[in-house]
Amino acid sequence: MLFEAFKKQREERPQAAAFLIASGDRSLPVTWRQFTDDISAAAWVIDTHAPGAKIGIIGENSYEWMVLHAACLFQGAVAVPVEPSLGVDDIARRLQFAGVSVLLHSALYREKAHAVAAKAPGLATGSFGSRKTDRVIQAALKAIGLCARTIWDRASVDVDRTATMVFTSGTTAEPRGVELPIRAIETFVRSTARALPMRPGDASLMLLPLHHIFGIAATYTMLAHGVALGVCPDFRRIYDAFERFRANFAFLVPALADILAAKIEQRGKSAEAALGQPIDWILTGGALLSRRTYERLTALGVQTISGYGLTETAACYSMAVAGDAPHICSAGKVAQLPEVETKVSPDGELLVRGPCVMKGYYRNPAATAKAIDADGWFHTGDVGRIDADGYVWITGRLSRTIVLSSGKKVAPEEIEERLLQLPGVLEALVTGVGETREITAQVYASIPEESVRRAVAALNRTLPVYQRIKTVVVRKEPFPRTASGKIKLGGG
Repeated sequence: MLFEAFKKQREERPQAAAFLIASGDRSLPVTWRQFTDDISAAAWVIDTHAPGAKIGIIGENSYEWMVLHAACLFQGAVAVPVEPSLGVDDIARRLQFAGVSVLLHSALYREKAHAVAAKAPGLATGSFGSRKTDRVIQAALKAIGLCARTIWDRASVDVDRTATMVFTSGTTAEPRGVELPIRAIETFVRSTARALPMRPGDASLMLLPLHHIFGIAATYTMLAHGVALGVCPDFRRIYDAFERFRANFAFLVPALADILAAKIEQRGKSAEAALGQPIDWILTGGALLSRRTYERLTALGVQTISGYGLTETAACYSMAVAGDAPHICSAGKVAQLPEVETKVSPDGELLVRGPCVMKGYYRNPAATAKAIDADGWFHTGDVGRIDADGYVWITGRLSRTIVLSSGKKVAPEEIEERLLQLPGVLEALVTGVGETREITAQVYASIPEESVRRAVAALNRTLPVYQRIKTVVVRKEPFPRTASGKIKLGGG
């Protein structure tokens, strides 16, 4: 379906804009013909030099990033998106674990990519978005022209093989590589089409980070529907991007929705007054939207829709339907596809079964068997209920995973482990508090409070920004514990 949708855009709308690129005070279109030609050229290079390989991609949001990811999907390689904010050691460990043989990088991350390669023997690197890359693509297009065949001459692609591997932070110290086939992404695309109005010629933004499944799935959804995507590599410029690219709608995480609301409020009483045109809707996912943010956006004339999903379900589980009566603070309506089944287990856990579910955790059959039961139900780890109208209400998590308002997930155990390695720290408990789920660490130590705070500040400088501890509480007494010796999460 996804491959066929790209072919259709190529054949029926070759001169229509697939992407909009900022250039000075203008935006320049990249046509569907050019986009699909570039995918074909990148696919030829992959098939020639690294057929069937696992290929890491590190870089800011860009047109070239999507060309590479789509080429992997449709050619037969496995795309492994890399989170740029991770440290060199973490990236090298993940890529070696996944068996990645090539790491492709933007110019901005050239030094980091080379540092990773120095830590991962046998890992080759290559750039994208450079003049050298342009020469490679031109050579590939010439070679394709000589044989007069492109990937678009194929009837179809294998939608059941692993096409992308996205790492997720769970409740263990080691993140897990989620193996996703094309069919999983296609399920998100079809489900979204049932819930949201999108038309060829609409404009939106490629704003969500492409190393997260929500960003990947949302981008493919909009492209499949012929929506022109304004490339926005810096989320802090969200208002400027809406204004420059004349975006009709967008997929956002709650933190970005807050930024957008604040920017609009500074410039007018409504989105239409501030931007010169209305925003039809925004869909928020990755974390639950607060009532306060919902009410701010509603007052600005922006229809706000919520969705819910996990990396393991290709961001698909539930999504509110545009035009429905608002179900404020819900996680949306269960996927309106007969092949996607949802239910609540006897202990209140949300379950899902269907083509959106991952193939498994790479090289971790035990974790896969724990997450997907013998009947094929994926256990989300989230506690909630599904009401009579099919709307999902999440009330908590079975695990301790912290879901930030940015949509990023933080395993508190990982940070606790790092805290306990600090000299003098005897006990540590990490939690997420408030609407933003800011990370708080309670620490019991044998050293003075001032020394604890200095040590935590030093640790923060080694952590990705989203994992950094915002508040430190230094305890004077040890934590109360259960009979089995575990810290009581709700106690003193």
